[in-house]
Amino acid sequence: MPLVLVTGISGSGKSAVCVALQQRGLEAHDMDLDGIAAWVHRASGVPAPMTDVADSGARTAEWLAAHEWRVVPSRVEALAQGSGDQSVFLCGMASNQDDVSHLFAVVICLDVDEATLRDRLAARTSNDFGKSEHELTAILGWRDAVQDAYRRGGAVIVDATLPLDDVVQTVIDASGEPQGNP
Repeated sequence: MPLVLVTGISGSGKSAVCVALQQRGLEAHDMDLDGIAAWVHRASGVPAPMTDVADSGARTAEWLAAHEWRVVPSRVEALAQGSGDQSVFLCGMASNQDDVSHLFAVVICLDVDEATLRDRLAARTSNDFGKSEHELTAILGWRDAVQDAYRRGGAVIVDATLPLDDVVQTVIDASGEPQGNP
């Protein structure tokens, strides 16, 4: 079955959708938690020290300008090759997703308005990315460009301001997956 990318800007609900897909008995992986992506230095490609990544105080505006969140292509290739009878969902966003775009049968982009995005980032507890002013500013700056790029690229756009169950069902329907055990 196909590999399905569920993507969107930080705070759009990718992790919540991932958990809900898993609860429905579907194979879903969170790019942020499952070792499928990592912070790396833009120029050298060297992974960032975990102490920097974990410490929001170390992630200054200068640090963020010098680093980017990148997917590990071999990890995505392994997911694509290891899929069985069901779709496999990869939930996340990375700067180099284009390197593995050929592996995705469907790309689904979660769309949220700025007010919802601000509220979600302020309330998030799973990680603190986006809580500092410079990270929030960066995320808000990326939002429109990301949404426009996915629209132009033919992604399925899902209104992620809807109730989570509705968003998850729309993701399942868009993937072509015939089931999703509630």
